[in-house]
Amino acid sequence: MFRTRSSRLSRTAGTVWVLLLALALVLSACGGGPEPAAEEPAAAAEEAAQESDEGAGDAMMSDKEAPQLAEMVAAGDLPPLEERIPIDPLVIDLPWIEVGKYGGTLKRTTTRSNLRDTSAYMYGHSPLHWEEGGTAVGPGLAKAWEINDDASEWTFYFREGTKWSDGHPFTVDDVLFWWEDMAANPDHPMAMPAWTLVGGQPMTAEKIDDYTIRFKFVAPAPLVDIELAAFVNGGVSGNFGPYPRHYLEQFHPEYSDAADYEEFTEKQDWWNNPDRPVLNAWMPVLLETGNRMILERNPYYYAVDTAGNQLPYIDRLEVTYSENAEVLKLRIFNGDVNFHAHPHLSLRDLAVLKENESKGDYRVLLWDNGAGGAPAWGVNWNNPDDAKRAVVRTTQYRRALSHAMDRERIRKITFLGLGEAASTGTMSPNSGQFNRTERGQQMLVAWRDSAVTYDPELAASLLDEIDVTDQDGDGFRDLPDGSPLEVRIDFPAGNTAFIETAELMVEDWKAIGLNAFVNSIPGSQLGVMTTSATYDIRLYGGGAPDGPDLLTYPAWLVSYGSGGRWAPLYGAWMAAEGTPKEGTELDLDPRDRTPPREEIPVDDPMYRMWELYKQAIAEPDVDKRDELTFAIVQIHIDEGPFLLGGIADPPNIIVAGNMIQNVPTRDDLPLGGWHGPGVLGMPGAMTYPEVYFIVE
Repeated sequence: MFRTRSSRLSRTAGTVWVLLLALALVLSACGGGPEPAAEEPAAAAEEAAQESDEGAGDAMMSDKEAPQLAEMVAAGDLPPLEERIPIDPLVIDLPWIEVGKYGGTLKRTTTRSNLRDTSAYMYGHSPLHWEEGGTAVGPGLAKAWEINDDASEWTFYFREGTKWSDGHPFTVDDVLFWWEDMAANPDHPMAMPAWTLVGGQPMTAEKIDDYTIRFKFVAPAPLVDIELAAFVNGGVSGNFGPYPRHYLEQFHPEYSDAADYEEFTEKQDWWNNPDRPVLNAWMPVLLETGNRMILERNPYYYAVDTAGNQLPYIDRLEVTYSENAEVLKLRIFNGDVNFHAHPHLSLRDLAVLKENESKGDYRVLLWDNGAGGAPAWGVNWNNPDDAKRAVVRTTQYRRALSHAMDRERIRKITFLGLGEAASTGTMSPNSGQFNRTERGQQMLVAWRDSAVTYDPELAASLLDEIDVTDQDGDGFRDLPDGSPLEVRIDFPAGNTAFIETAELMVEDWKAIGLNAFVNSIPGSQLGVMTTSATYDIRLYGGGAPDGPDLLTYPAWLVSYGSGGRWAPLYGAWMAAEGTPKEGTELDLDPRDRTPPREEIPVDDPMYRMWELYKQAIAEPDVDKRDELTFAIVQIHIDEGPFLLGGIADPPNIIVAGNMIQNVPTRDDLPLGGWHGPGVLGMPGAMTYPEVYFIVE
């Protein structure tokens, strides 16, 4: 017997014959049994489609596609629209949007030289999509899905007729390629995502037909739908594929004469390789790393508006590199940018951005970040210095750091007095576990307030308790063995939004005798330092937001994976469990392993967190699963903080040109936007830039 999931946002295609055919296909795929989660019933969708057609006016050409694509079709250079999109395309219908018009260029800029944050505008590779602000899940690349009674089998139905940007058919073979030839391949550098390892064993993937795939787990896996809506996928996060098998096989050692995965790795990332086909609304056509990227509309994109017009409306995206935040802001002021959501701008710039709205022909919006503590700071539990690591692992040291922080001063100076309560450093207050029950609310408050009080005298006494005192009279505290203690905040260069916060923290920590300073380094170098656990305290500018469920993307909750937020060596050990890497390279130093990883001692709090996490993700009963999650949170409360936070849920600045339409305000967006976490995929998810349009 199968259970179903309901969709409360996604709509069906804009023509009746498409709707009826899609419904017939879904029913056929389900074998006449209960319907899997899919778009709305045909009758309601038909009515909506008729209303949309009546209201569309002259905004679109009658052939339902961009004029330049219609010209290519007429010239015989492109197949007709009905051969380029699925028989049941994804229909994007949001409360704040209207049917738009084709044309124009969306111009953005970034301080990231690899231009990779452009991926946050793309959600086309995700099989399922966030709805209702991230509190629900609906269809995406997959039109429907179903699960068995104990959630150990998940079946996904993809849209027949979907094509890659080069016109090649997309099938579940592209999903299998991601799983069998990449994630589950012990020779490939990609790690298996946490959600695929429920029960201590990897899932298996079974092809039912070209558009149907079944994932099987050895234990209940109740969170798969949430996991498959997370991130923007397609190679960005490693959380899910798909990858274009037909293109990438030529570089894969299993299917070519390639000796290793070096070239394959270079070719697999679409933001580094314009030749790599995509499923997004726009496809890269030019890349000049450290300078600019140009993307043009994907003529095979599988989504339409409520009137049946193929998306996107906007023809091109132009992305330019700005050497620093000052250059970035000047480009906004001068009108060279007509949309900006990443990287985050400092709220200290809000006044000057408002002052220049007329000059730059833009409007400033504020979307909520959604973080439990922003920014967030991970204190390295796996510090390579033995003496320092011993101090870091004392509760007194980390609580001293927290109690020494004057968060209200940080709020006033950095956040202009905005945002919610000061926070020791929790995950998002929007997360489901904190909102389902009164107990959840209580756990959030207990975690948030566990070490939040500004009390420098208490902080100093906590350091005294562990013999972190000034032993040489230089004015700074030393380690118990007499060696100097440095508190280094490792900070990604170019992230100016929170540099002031870091400097305020340095002042606070120096006030209790700690030799604290900011170390600004390139983001790529900081990534290597994170994986090898050689940083000291590092910034996470988006805060500790995570997503709709605390158990998804567990880097925040239990420091899972090589990117674990405070114990990456232990996190990588967790990620290897149940994979071919488990038990290998034990003769090597932990930092010489690939990836760097270290076994977790059974008396370590990380060990208890990990064991509870494994139980929780395999627990189908929501109440029992929440209790297991709260047991992990209790460890944070009793033995933390492991993460330090600033202010809960501060706003993020969004800049939209006055000519850009269908951009939501904070009030339009459920939960105010939840713009902070990568797991929510904003703005690509939930605001859908493919429905933005330009009115000159």
